[in-house]
Amino acid sequence: MKDTREIAADYTDWLVKTGGFAKDRTLRDEFAGLSMQGFLAYAATTGKYAPPDDELARESYKMADAMLKERAK
Repeated sequence: MKDTREIAADYTDWLVKTGGFAKDRTLRDEFAGLSMQGFLAYAATTGKYAPPDDELARESYKMADAMLKERAK
């Protein structure tokens, strides 16, 4: 299993290779990706526990939904 630094590096590599965009990528996906980077960076710098991938994705999309809700106000 990859540690949080490897996962964050993989995501960053993907952003660099694709320019951060994919054809079917939505603003919600972009916000979730940024949230995931934040969660992983926090875990890597503090040594705190990083949740499993599925839980991390779920929490990231919850954060993205909250950002979109605030943006709509």
